[in-house]
Amino acid sequence: MLFVLRSLAILAGLFSMSVLAAEREWQGQPLNEYIHHLAELGLDIIYSNDLVRSDFIVTAEPTNEAAIDSLREVLEPYGLTISVGPADSWLITRDTAAVIEVEEAKGSEDTDTSEQALPNIVVSSSVYSIRYQKAGSHTFIDRNLMATLPDIGEETLRSLDRLPGVASGGISTRSHVRGGASNEQLLVFDGVRLYEPYHLKDFHTVATTIDQTAVDGVDFYTAGYQARYGDRMSGVIDMGIREPASDVETELGLSFLNSWALSTGRFATAGRGDWLVTARRSNLDLITRAFKPEYGSPRFSDALVHVGWQLTDRTYVTANYLYSYDLVEIAQEDGTEQANARYRNRVGWAKADTDWSSDISSSTIFSITDISNIRSGQSNLPDVMAGTVDDSRQFRVYALTQDWQVGVNEAWSLRAGFDIKDLDASYEYESSLAIFPPFDQIFDNTPLRERSIALAPTGDQYATYLEARWKATAKLIFDLGVRWDRQSYSSADNNEQRSPRINVLYKFDDDTEFRVGVGRFYQAQEINELQVNDGLSDFFPPQYSDHFVASFVHRFGSGLNLRAEYYQKDYESPMPRFENAFDSLVLVPELQIDRVQIVAETAFVKGAEFTLSGGSSAGDLLWWAGYVWSSTEDKVDQTDVRRSWDQKHSIKAGISTKWGAWDVSAAGTWHSGWPETQLVVETVLAPDGSSEIVATTTPRNSLNYEAFHTLDARVSRTFQLPKSELTTFIEISNLYNRPNQCCTQYTVEVGDDGSRNIAANRSNWLPIVPSAGVVWRF
Repeated sequence: MLFVLRSLAILAGLFSMSVLAAEREWQGQPLNEYIHHLAELGLDIIYSNDLVRSDFIVTAEPTNEAAIDSLREVLEPYGLTISVGPADSWLITRDTAAVIEVEEAKGSEDTDTSEQALPNIVVSSSVYSIRYQKAGSHTFIDRNLMATLPDIGEETLRSLDRLPGVASGGISTRSHVRGGASNEQLLVFDGVRLYEPYHLKDFHTVATTIDQTAVDGVDFYTAGYQARYGDRMSGVIDMGIREPASDVETELGLSFLNSWALSTGRFATAGRGDWLVTARRSNLDLITRAFKPEYGSPRFSDALVHVGWQLTDRTYVTANYLYSYDLVEIAQEDGTEQANARYRNRVGWAKADTDWSSDISSSTIFSITDISNIRSGQSNLPDVMAGTVDDSRQFRVYALTQDWQVGVNEAWSLRAGFDIKDLDASYEYESSLAIFPPFDQIFDNTPLRERSIALAPTGDQYATYLEARWKATAKLIFDLGVRWDRQSYSSADNNEQRSPRINVLYKFDDDTEFRVGVGRFYQAQEINELQVNDGLSDFFPPQYSDHFVASFVHRFGSGLNLRAEYYQKDYESPMPRFENAFDSLVLVPELQIDRVQIVAETAFVKGAEFTLSGGSSAGDLLWWAGYVWSSTEDKVDQTDVRRSWDQKHSIKAGISTKWGAWDVSAAGTWHSGWPETQLVVETVLAPDGSSEIVATTTPRNSLNYEAFHTLDARVSRTFQLPKSELTTFIEISNLYNRPNQCCTQYTVEVGDDGSRNIAANRSNWLPIVPSAGVVWRF
């Protein structure tokens, strides 16, 4: 969005800052130091270094009494202005009208590209910052912080694993947010809902389809989010598209895991037009061919094209296209599993943002998504099982969304919108699996299972929502919302859902606040989410969870920030899900002996989070440390059973520091061991003297793996070259090579005398993973 309504919560403190803002004489001082000074006083200011350059100074002593007006005053000589931004913040943007006047006066022949207009910037004024804002449980992570944190494969979503309440084994980019399943997160990019935005999506989803260089920042919600976000129960990942630079900017990068390129800039008079192009190719196939050819050749790539145009002074339009392609040949090192896949994901969208007046704005998006998934595979573990699968799926959606924001008066603001989607999908699935004794005795296994499913569902989805923000007093603010959803492609019950949501903010003072949020969050089974690989061909009714969250935040004068939060989620009629009880790191999950269906009547999640963070206002240092206590349980057959990612205790900490041209960061995680289920076998003697192996299992998730802990680190250095810069980096995941237990595979060993014994083989999450790379920007 180009414009976001002012959050009335910040108004109470703005004028009280004026005396403090004027204590120091600022004329002749660096402009960015003045901005940082205001940020220390409590103003949340967002800007880009492309706009506020390091050589800008405060040309005249600020004279306005109000802090926000004094900021607007010192920005004016540089053709900049201040506008309302996301998360109760203020955006420093180019004053488009002033720039156009300058350009018309100068003529088009000597246009200064440094004076070209920029629509909207979402880069934090505190370069390394994790901030908790907006209604509900919310975190914003900017692009600069994502680029400096250690992560595998320069992947955006791995930055979220550093936050409390997120559970992950470190391989997949699909995490568990506050006890929820990995499919309970809504992913949004530039306002567009993304479906299946993952590479290697059936093979542990090691990356998303969005290059990190294309992302400007991430708004991450873990509870109590507003009514405009719907159809997912546990979290929202809202990624903003990178704002094109005022000058032409090119970036070329190469690391062990990826190669990428970026080009961005502006064109036409007054910089009315802009573009952003990214392209990325994984190097995984090159690495496996060189060092581990028996693993196969997993290859993927993606690209983004964005073109924007300032149609009028009030309307900004864009055309965008996101493309990804995977060609996968992959195998287990011991040859027990092989799989091949081809994935193609295409998303195109057109967007128009209009500022109708100072109080009314709208955003309209028309998008088309087209997805093709083709997969085949086989498993063959001697004396255990053998199977094959062929799976072909197609999915298409046409979507029209619109969002309106209205500032009614100083006490009330409204937000409303709708979604209309036309969807169709097709499934062609066949598989066969033979399970040998005694493994056919556990769970719901049978000696032979064959499946053949062909379906082509079609239908529509509709949604509308209304949000109202009411500033009852200078310290008390209410966020009220309601959402209505409907699906026509399913014959299941309850295809219409209504979701009320309420958030309350009380500000004791400028540094201390208390929030409470309650609401209902529905999640319908999407048309592309039929569980045909597990033999299900019908849609289930929408599931929902009721959220309650209470949060206390205090900012100490020393720059230390404390956040304490209690949350709970009460699930009703959760959709049945399938898991592999012994080993989740397999290539073809449905062709295993440990595939189990979990049908829970209800589920309940609760937890308490405590986080301390701090850092300098200039962004040279950021550190954080957090502890989480949580409980995540299903109720199955009237018995409480821990979910497979339940971790009662969790500690996460990290540091990121800048020292001249050097950036150094480290992040560590410790959590209780995840639940474990074990196979139990015994040899039974028959009356005739023969023996038979009988297999059962321990109660599901009644045991625990060892505690998980890991430390990741990253070091980079930037070299300034004539008209360009070069950054080199080294990063190591699992620095001390901790063998974190993950899974157990069971095999049959045949002795020389023909006796059969069942052996348990433990496997681990990722070992030490080093990477290095270079980035050239010019």
